[in-house]
Amino acid sequence: MAKKARGSNEGDQPKKDTVKWTDHMDVVLLDALLEQQVNGNCVDGTFTSTAYNNVLKVCREELKYPFDKDHSKNRIKTLKNHFNTCHDLFKGLSGFAWSSTTKVFEAEPEVWNALLEAKPHAKKWRYTKIQNYDKLYDLFAKDRVTGEGAMSTKEKVQQWEKEGSSSQFIDVDRQEEVTSESPDPLNPQFNSQSGNTTKNLKRKASTMDSRDKQVEMIQSSINNVAEAIREGNTIAEKGVEVLQKAQPRIYSEEEIYAELLKIGVPDSIVLEAFLFLVNGAQKSCPK
Repeated sequence: MAKKARGSNEGDQPKKDTVKWTDHMDVVLLDALLEQQVNGNCVDGTFTSTAYNNVLKVCREELKYPFDKDHSKNRIKTLKNHFNTCHDLFKGLSGFAWSSTTKVFEAEPEVWNALLEAKPHAKKWRYTKIQNYDKLYDLFAKDRVTGEGAMSTKEKVQQWEKEGSSSQFIDVDRQEEVTSESPDPLNPQFNSQSGNTTKNLKRKASTMDSRDKQVEMIQSSINNVAEAIREGNTIAEKGVEVLQKAQPRIYSEEEIYAELLKIGVPDSIVLEAFLFLVNGAQKSCPK
């Protein structure tokens, strides 16, 4: 991890250890800085002595190495310079997005070619990985704005809301008017989510269409079932009527006698016919 450098002469003071920082060590350092930033130990982009002491303590405990303030400050300076170079290079350029997977700024080939024609020195960053750009952005992006623009977008919006003024502002990175809801195009959190914005929107629209169709199919099925139930009830009602009509009617004795008179049975045999029908006598009907 570290190497001690010897003095060239007897009287020379031994130099401090030269620390070879790894990605894991950088993550520990940056996470500790972010924690101090959240805790308010960073004023106007400058970390306080308390912040450095706390960061140093975390690095020593987690990395098991006796770091001193110069180690951490020098590494922070190096990381910040790398970030500033990339941030300033891609500032104001549309079509570029830092990928948390590949760790490089990605864009369509024609977009990269246009940039390289204008800025040949940018070729280095087409394939050079920029580790922890998201953490560096949270720590140092605000410092890349000077003067009136030193206030973050969030702070501007909060101030305008208090003053009751418009929520529109000029994004200093893009130099164009946007709304308070518009994200910073160089923010890796935004870029990692919206690198395939068109594809995501199409997928979302397709999903919504699919859900709408499913809802329509379910509604149609419900309607069909309801209609089938109604038709079944109608058929059942008609069936009951048919069954009722199909059953033989049982006449009372009064009704039988009245029917015999109605059909004109002679008085001389009406009584005998009546008794025959009522008692069901097995004999021929009188002539």
